[in-house]
Amino acid sequence: MRVLITCLALVLITGCDRNIDQPDCGSMIQPQDYGRFIVDGADGLARHISGTVWYRCAAGQSFRGKKCLGESLALTRSEADAYVREFSEKSGEIWRLPTRDEFEQITESSCDNPAANPNVFPGLAVVNYWTADSSWHGDRFGCSIYMYKGSTYCRQASQIEQPILMVKD
Repeated sequence: MRVLITCLALVLITGCDRNIDQPDCGSMIQPQDYGRFIVDGADGLARHISGTVWYRCAAGQSFRGKKCLGESLALTRSEADAYVREFSEKSGEIWRLPTRDEFEQITESSCDNPAANPNVFPGLAVVNYWTADSSWHGDRFGCSIYMYKGSTYCRQASQIEQPILMVKD
């Protein structure tokens, strides 16, 4: 019984290691600070130090003059896959949905709201984004990342409409 009480006390004291009072990334990251990215201001692409190339706006938006213009698309998981295939065919380059690991590479741990560098991803909405990962719960579910803190969830109903970001293969 004493061991159980001690373990319970430790769990309550340590919590889930979530810092609630983090600053917004927009107020913390200085203008022109691209962090772990090399950006091309003309074409809307950003290369992470890992080599992954990201389109800086959500699907449906276009990058112009340091901003993402237009409305992002909200797509089901199957629509997201179809959109990326069509985008690849039309652009002549292979694009895909990013994996959870790739999203974790762009997530800022010292700030949130959204948990990404606003100089690299301007105007990134604080919502769930589809990832390329499959859910172990079956095809009716997919994985998404919530960009407020960068937390992932793999029991997202595949029929829910969410925006996507894209990476170049």
